[in-house]
Amino acid sequence: MGLSPPVHLSCLLRTVATRGRGISLACGVLLIFASSTFGDDAADRPSDSQTIDLADLPPPPAEIASLIEVGKVQFVYGPRPESMQSRLLPGDSSAALRKGRRLAATTEYRMGYHYRSRNRWKFGGQDRNAESREVRITMRFSDVRLEIEHTVWFRKRPASETFWTDRLVLHELDHVRISTDPRLEKRFRDLLRSNTSITRTMKRGETVDESSIHPAVDSHVTDLFSRISDLVDIRYQELDRLTDHGLKAFPEGSSLESIKEFSSKP
Repeated sequence: MGLSPPVHLSCLLRTVATRGRGISLACGVLLIFASSTFGDDAADRPSDSQTIDLADLPPPPAEIASLIEVGKVQFVYGPRPESMQSRLLPGDSSAALRKGRRLAATTEYRMGYHYRSRNRWKFGGQDRNAESREVRITMRFSDVRLEIEHTVWFRKRPASETFWTDRLVLHELDHVRISTDPRLEKRFRDLLRSNTSITRTMKRGETVDESSIHPAVDSHVTDLFSRISDLVDIRYQELDRLTDHGLKAFPEGSSLESIKEFSSKP
């Protein structure tokens, strides 16, 4: 099974509108990642990391092969990619792990959303001469989905012959299992289905048509999407907390499945 570099998630916008109604197509992208650490901390000099070609590894177990395909996973090693360098700032969860320990691996995920919406809007009953007026927007969503891709980085390349049983590799794949959980997409759909109207204030004289309505709709969708990404972030952190970043087995009474259900209410 070969592995090509992830294709960057594209963002499209198409609008067709009539008076008080419109159809929109849009997507957005968010980047987050989690880390595993051990040893002494040391700074990496930015340089090109190297890709681990799956063709150079033994065939992965069927479940892992499917996970790599669904999560669009690529493995790299060597100096940390620049995007991962910029996220390790004082105060974040990764920096908090630096006390006498060295970053060994990081899973970076890029999650995007896609949707179509049919939008209707109408004005409130305010005085037309007022400086502003409220517009109530009602949305009907369809073709809702999440798209995700991952880059798993290792400081040192895990041995090929034991790659699929290496504890660090398996821990990073647990991160991938969290962010590819199909229940996240269902949760996102449910959030859109239960939040189908918003009210916005428009200035006097401001043209109200789909070109001004769509940004309000997409901002609304982005806010709901952030609940999904926040949930993934929480679960990534919980995985690292319970397993000490892959160095320990799950404590009795906990499992990856219990983490997927952790903080289940959006």
